[in-house]
Amino acid sequence: MGAGVSGLAAADSQFKTGLNDVPEGCISSIYMYLDPPEICKLARLNKAFRRASLADFVWETKLPSNYRYLVKEVLGRSPESLSKKETFARLCRPIRFCGGTKEVWLDKNSGKLCLSVSAKALKITGIDDRRYWNQIPTEESRFETVAYLQQIWWFEVVGELEFEFPPGSYSVFFRLHLGKPSRRFGRRVCNVDQVHGWNMKPVRFQLSTSTGQKSSSECCLYEPGNWVHYHAGDFVVDDSVSPTKIKFSMMQIDCTHTKGGLCVDSVLIYPTCLWIYRLFHREKKGVGELCKGSKMDDCSDFIQLLGPDVSMKILMNLVNPCDLVRVCLVSSSWRRFVIETGLFKQLCLKLFPEISGVTHTIEADNLIYPVELEEHDHSASECHRKNHRVYAFLSRALNPFIRKDCISEVIVASSTDNYPEESIHNTLEPLDRIEHRASYWSSKGQSDPSIPETLLYKLMAKMCLVTEIHVQPFQAYFQYGFPLYSSKAVRFRMGHLKVPEELQSETADGSTSDHKLADNKFIWTYVSPEFPMAQENCLQKFKLPEPVLCIGGILQIELLGRLQRQEMDGLFYICISHVQVVGRPLLPRFDIEMLGSTGRCALKYLPETEKCMLSSTSPVRENGSSSSSSRFRTFTARLIQRGTRGWEQVILNALLHSRAGGGANDADDVPPASP
Repeated sequence: MGAGVSGLAAADSQFKTGLNDVPEGCISSIYMYLDPPEICKLARLNKAFRRASLADFVWETKLPSNYRYLVKEVLGRSPESLSKKETFARLCRPIRFCGGTKEVWLDKNSGKLCLSVSAKALKITGIDDRRYWNQIPTEESRFETVAYLQQIWWFEVVGELEFEFPPGSYSVFFRLHLGKPSRRFGRRVCNVDQVHGWNMKPVRFQLSTSTGQKSSSECCLYEPGNWVHYHAGDFVVDDSVSPTKIKFSMMQIDCTHTKGGLCVDSVLIYPTCLWIYRLFHREKKGVGELCKGSKMDDCSDFIQLLGPDVSMKILMNLVNPCDLVRVCLVSSSWRRFVIETGLFKQLCLKLFPEISGVTHTIEADNLIYPVELEEHDHSASECHRKNHRVYAFLSRALNPFIRKDCISEVIVASSTDNYPEESIHNTLEPLDRIEHRASYWSSKGQSDPSIPETLLYKLMAKMCLVTEIHVQPFQAYFQYGFPLYSSKAVRFRMGHLKVPEELQSETADGSTSDHKLADNKFIWTYVSPEFPMAQENCLQKFKLPEPVLCIGGILQIELLGRLQRQEMDGLFYICISHVQVVGRPLLPRFDIEMLGSTGRCALKYLPETEKCMLSSTSPVRENGSSSSSSRFRTFTARLIQRGTRGWEQVILNALLHSRAGGGANDADDVPPASP
């Protein structure tokens, strides 16, 4: 027996797998979902990964759709003479064309096309008169020289470009500088003596395309000593087959005063989704820098530089509430901008579209109240601050995932036939049979079929955004004919306690007087319309007309009308096997405090609650490992359930083999995979 075991061990050692055993085709397929820098990093692992990174079909997905036009017209090469990887590498380097007055390149992370037009390619009024304009060399320009305006009455700069852009949205910017930059004793200095006239009237920026798109804006030039990108407009390219002709200009032609002390460097055309990244990352020759200097005090305000419209467009791309909180912490002007524009409200509506139906109630009825503000202060600024804090709270507090288990516990039923066998507690079970026993709630029998019944539940949070309620009637499979004890209709009420107190669960489920006593303790802030119930043995979904913000966490299900008579006693019954509430509850670290019986509530943040939950749900095992092994097993279970291909199974087996001995109880921690 020992020899046999030894032989098995030797055979097992021959089939150990590693990264070298992964087929190149599989690696290439993975590369198609990675960014170019990530592909280059993985290519260093071994020869197999490097060979896979040379596949043309990998790099063709990273190239823009007009790469053949770029190779032919800009590089002056045949597209078939270069591999796709070499084509991408060459196009990522800035390439000048049109006599060195224009430059084009691809962003190495996204493969998006960027383009720059120098001042020499622009039509500038009076550019040939040395009394007005000079060409000065500088290291701060991508084209080594900029056009410097000393003084002029009629200021006008016009540019035209015809180019085959890939489909997408693009933004056009003028890169300007107030003052004459130079270097003295190795340090950057700026002469602002000739800067004048730009704060009297705004400069008008215009953009038009051959497809009929037009945009214009006005802005006063500001921030002497810093390079600033002024937004001229955006345009969209739908067809990459034919070239797009664009015309851009800036002018200030008020001849009542002179203007001077301005440097015109270039016009930048970036993909709209990419240009802000370029503004914060300095290019080789300073195209992307907003200002010089390492101190924050020396830098101009970002929102002031870009203007409110562009800043709004940028900040609206944020999807994490924590990022918007960090924006508010940058400076008082940033925080004021976020508050006045209602960015947190817009972010909250983007993350939770269901809340759009309750915004009027929140704002007009003062339903949610931040405790930091005085109740008697109703000025416009304080209303902005209040809404800012309310929506900031909601965007961070509401669960990002819609849950179907929003019920925390039962409270009471209007009546119960046999307690505890037919208790309301059974409605929290998803199945109508548990261990060969029927699981359902049953009302007491009534001779009058119009007598309603009610079920009272406590939700898992005091604030919950409810969208749907599911109810399943019970079919008595143990009675002759399999009768279905359903109600004619159902209606829902949501509310809160009249007096904030701890509500005890049901103790005498069959007592009608207890139910009446409990019902008097609540204030119902929402009553739904009646929904007819289908006479079917299934989980019936009742979608509310609008999502309801349940403040107080109390739900009442009112069952209206009885249909089924029991043959044994001739009485009408209603039986329910399962109840679900679908919505977004508050996360555990957030809570609310009811302010009296008005329905208003104050927001509370309880970070200690989250710490306690983390410490209780993540115990340290004896061998020193924490819940990471459990998370690994969960991932493994989901991967197995999804189904793995051959090479995935090889990697999975290697991972499982390397983690063998991680604890026999790890498998018990694996929850069922989500569908």
